[in-house]
Amino acid sequence: MDMDMDMSKQQQQQEAGAASNNNKQRAVAAAAHVLAVAAVVLVVVWCVHFRGGVALRSVQNKQLIFNLHPVLMVLGPIVLGGEAILSYRSLLLVPRAARKKAHMALHAAGLAAGVLGVYAVFKFHVESGIPNLYSLHSWVGIAAISLYAAQWAAGFLAFFFPGASPPARRRALLPWHAVAGVLVFALAVATAQLGFLEKLTFLQGPPLRLPKYGAEAMLVNFTALVVLLLGVAVVLATLNGTTRSSSYSAIV
Repeated sequence: MDMDMDMSKQQQQQEAGAASNNNKQRAVAAAAHVLAVAAVVLVVVWCVHFRGGVALRSVQNKQLIFNLHPVLMVLGPIVLGGEAILSYRSLLLVPRAARKKAHMALHAAGLAAGVLGVYAVFKFHVESGIPNLYSLHSWVGIAAISLYAAQWAAGFLAFFFPGASPPARRRALLPWHAVAGVLVFALAVATAQLGFLEKLTFLQGPPLRLPKYGAEAMLVNFTALVVLLLGVAVVLATLNGTTRSSSYSAIV
């Protein structure tokens, strides 16, 4: 009798701990959503208000072409990619088949935005007579978008494509897919940090000599900080054991 009572108390404690853990992870996921909106707003304000706007084609002001790059790279692999990672946590009332589609669609949109952002910066360099792929930011960025594309293609073929891998193989691949997704997302966030630092360094040098403590410099630094916190929030919400197990079952 005493043993049964002890087991019941232990089970209740485990259930209470799991519920508390779930609540904490939902709070972290909610914080990630807020940070995602803030990141997009800040990068748009920077590129439109301080840098003059965005354009895919511009004859007189080539910087407008470049300005598309930070907007699309934050919006794509980081914000949409982060939302795709969190989709299983945020859409708990949605059927798992719909969550699976949302996950793939958000990642596809993030990849499309990222590819267009890479195209914009190459276009800007070519039309401005600037060499391509000379910085650490560009090297890591090409690696990040390439891995993002490979990760999406592998996930589509393994878990979504009609007649995909048998269940046993999907279960074996799923932990690797999840870990790879988080690593690629972290690489995208790191690439953005390098990009903010590189661009601000250029702006603070000749000929512009942007004030180091001016409004634009503070905005760029704060935007980079928000993007970093967004990355941390997404990773923390994803690494939770309960979240991970529920996501695995939803995908498979």
